[in-house]
Amino acid sequence: MSRPGHGFPLKPLAKLRPCNFAASALFRDNKVLKTTSCRARKSCRFQQKAISLTILFILFLFVARNASAATQAQIIPVHGTVLAVTSKNTAIVRNEAVTGMLPSATRAYRIEPQLILSAGAGIDGFVDERTRPWRLYDAALAGPFVPGIPQTGKVIALDIGSKLPHTQLVDQRERLVDLAAFHGVSLTSFIFTRCRDECPLIAAKFVEMKKQLDTSRFHLYLITIDPMYDSPFVIARYARQFRMNPESISVLTGQPHDIATLLDQFGITSLQNGDATFIHSDKVFLASPEGRIAQILQTAGFTPGSVAAQAQHLAGMASSPFGRFQLWLVAGVTALCGGNQFAGIVALETVLFLIIAGISFVTLGWVVRKIWGNT
Repeated sequence: MSRPGHGFPLKPLAKLRPCNFAASALFRDNKVLKTTSCRARKSCRFQQKAISLTILFILFLFVARNASAATQAQIIPVHGTVLAVTSKNTAIVRNEAVTGMLPSATRAYRIEPQLILSAGAGIDGFVDERTRPWRLYDAALAGPFVPGIPQTGKVIALDIGSKLPHTQLVDQRERLVDLAAFHGVSLTSFIFTRCRDECPLIAAKFVEMKKQLDTSRFHLYLITIDPMYDSPFVIARYARQFRMNPESISVLTGQPHDIATLLDQFGITSLQNGDATFIHSDKVFLASPEGRIAQILQTAGFTPGSVAAQAQHLAGMASSPFGRFQLWLVAGVTALCGGNQFAGIVALETVLFLIIAGISFVTLGWVVRKIWGNT
């Protein structure tokens, strides 16, 4: 093969080679650079796609969560006063403020179930904000909540062997809870979130106690005696403060008239002492797996281990005999002192001191006789 007009042959293009080592190295480097650049572009595109998919997934979760929250109504227990009746199931109601959830306001409500209403009547219910007008469901005629001495004449007072009442309350997750629905051993006591002395001690003891109990077989309830302040928002904050797992410890509030009925049934005294303080009974109710009250502790001066031992005994499990004896001793002495916790503890400590002192004197006398006898 030769070029026209020339006398020397040409090599085929496929057989051409770089004429020196520098050109060969440049050729190889250029090929490597192109390959590396291509891989980098592919990696960059992959990272961009991954980031985009991650952002879309986060947006999807956010939208789904908001949609779920929009379809699930808050459970807001409220007390109000009927100002006017506009139809057979609609009324103008001035509702009291619900702490952290609902301001005091006057608005139209659709009342469910239908009640015989008149201006000036008190009403309790749960608010549903999703409807127009707002819905006040599970409504009942009720006067204002007034703390005080239990009015046992209006209810059947609970005692040993009594069944727990079927009362719907609201827990820290804004879920309805029936006290009698749990099929296991339950422990129930009463507190209020603004308390600064006994109530935090009871709450802390319940948390410590639950560490020794199986969630599937035991449940603990703390019911507020201050429903006008302790809204679901407030008790949720209280539960977080004490790190209470809602699967094992329920902090409960509810419609004011339901709380008042429970206080009467359980025999809980709640005397208001100022704007934010109550003087109230300290009681703990232990219920068997059949839902019947098995023991009533008239004091908050218990130890978590002793009550946990008694709860395990009720469940038919192995438990500490010493813990049960300690609980029996504290409960018995407190009952003998008329339910006065301080007097009961002082009396118990005095009795224990006298027993220990007596044992010590007997032991000392025996040792002295042995020594003198040997001499």
